[in-house]
Amino acid sequence: MSTKLAFEQIRKILNLLSVGIIVLDADNKALFINNFAKKLLQIDDFQFIDLKEICPQLYENNKLKDRLQLNNKTFRVESKRQGDLALITLEDITTIRSLESENKWLRTVFDSIHEGVHLTNTDGITILYNEACSKFEGLNKEEVVGKKITDVYDVDEENSTQLNVLRTGMPIVEQYHQYHTNDGKKIDLIASTYPYYENGRIAGVYSVNRDVTKMKEFLVKTAELQRRLADEQNNEEKNDQAHYTFDDIIGESAAIKQVKETAKKIARNESSVLIYGETGTGKELFAQSIHNASTFLEGPFIAINCAAIPESLLESLLFGTVKGAFTGAVDAPGLFEQAENGTLFLDEINSMGMHLQAKLLRVIQEKSFRRIGGFNQIKVNCRVISSTNKEPAVAIKEQEIRQDLYYRLAAVTLYIPPLRERTEDIKLLSQHFIEKYNKQFGTSVEMISSDLQDLFVRHHWPGNIRELQHVIESAMNMVDAHDKVLDIKNVPLYLRQKLGQSRHYQANIKKSGKLNDILQEIEKQIIVDTLHKNQGNISKTAEELGIFRQALQYRMKKFKITSNSIK
Repeated sequence: MSTKLAFEQIRKILNLLSVGIIVLDADNKALFINNFAKKLLQIDDFQFIDLKEICPQLYENNKLKDRLQLNNKTFRVESKRQGDLALITLEDITTIRSLESENKWLRTVFDSIHEGVHLTNTDGITILYNEACSKFEGLNKEEVVGKKITDVYDVDEENSTQLNVLRTGMPIVEQYHQYHTNDGKKIDLIASTYPYYENGRIAGVYSVNRDVTKMKEFLVKTAELQRRLADEQNNEEKNDQAHYTFDDIIGESAAIKQVKETAKKIARNESSVLIYGETGTGKELFAQSIHNASTFLEGPFIAINCAAIPESLLESLLFGTVKGAFTGAVDAPGLFEQAENGTLFLDEINSMGMHLQAKLLRVIQEKSFRRIGGFNQIKVNCRVISSTNKEPAVAIKEQEIRQDLYYRLAAVTLYIPPLRERTEDIKLLSQHFIEKYNKQFGTSVEMISSDLQDLFVRHHWPGNIRELQHVIESAMNMVDAHDKVLDIKNVPLYLRQKLGQSRHYQANIKKSGKLNDILQEIEKQIIVDTLHKNQGNISKTAEELGIFRQALQYRMKKFKITSNSIK
């Protein structure tokens, strides 16, 4: 499983090469043959077949040739073995220079990756752990690869992000984590962890990590570099960071048209704006559009995700520092200064701590602030746009947003409707993402089928446009080169099953109450009905729902589903 998962990650890159690639196991059986080699050697079926049987022309006297004559061309044949795997390459000697350049380019790309990449299979065992991870965690690959996460890190089944994503199937994006390795080293990360699906089932998870153990010094240095760059550029391309305008917001529904018209009116004035919308609805897209349609157009657009950075670091990033404020601190402007005559966008403001919210309130009221460690008052001259993925009244009640700060931030509140309230836009959005991934993947899909469109319209889309984009991207990975229509068969199995159940439960949706309570009630009813259908058999129920047995047991415990519930 680990070998197969690893090859899936690089399969597309290998298939782009104009060099033949063949991977063999210890018994000389083919594990992978890329498109170039298959076309050159006229191979159709190769999985786990001895290479001598499917490619006898590669051998002479039972030994692999070092040269191969085919199609009036000479190919250099090289074989390298690493452990139980062997790699055979077929290179056209006439094009060796271009191939060497291509290989050098690929090596440069791989060597330039500074983010940590960590892949785990369904058993929680690490199967890939790159050099960046090894450097900032201080662990050798041999200490991590092939071992369970719980054996390497001081985590358990409940607080491990990777095991949590493995259990729930839900990605966790841009989250701050702090943990300790078993040798006692403290690690601070901002990580995004995603499930990897194969044939509609989770085959593992992968994390992309950024080391923030020394983030405070890094942020201060970054701020200083940004100030110097701004001084050098003067007024050239000040608006580089705001790329989107209202023309980039896709949709013809009455709901989205009304929001766009409201946002255009808001843009004309200088009042602070609070944008409220569920995750994935496009809040920053609207924030940038408002900036580009406002009198602050010529100024910078500075955005920061308040949930992604610890509060102690966020404070220095917002207000700046003076030299000597703490170890390594230099004179550096904060984001309020960098946003001078422009717009400061505070994303997920409800994730900011109450202590820092109190300081932010004072800054907005007084229109001035002091850098950390400084004494001089600095005037604020920028527009503040903030966003929350939770209804403001609820966030205030749950003490995630100070009520007095809310009144300052929300001179105008802009509500972005979820995708389920603008289903007539799904076709346009789907077409947009199809065109995007056609360019990225080299495919030629022209449209989605009517059946798939019907499924999309019925789906609830809790992840909104971001979830739709994820589904389209997953489906586009499954199309063949000649496919012109994106169909249900291209959609991952887990989503097909979930979409197929949507119509049956639409009539049972409560008309009032909190959205999360309604969704949980529907999820519980689906599980109870499926268990009843399978006479309480957990394994069959999990298979039909497209989730793991452990995930089903976790949900049964969460919803208190017992044998009496399914009679």
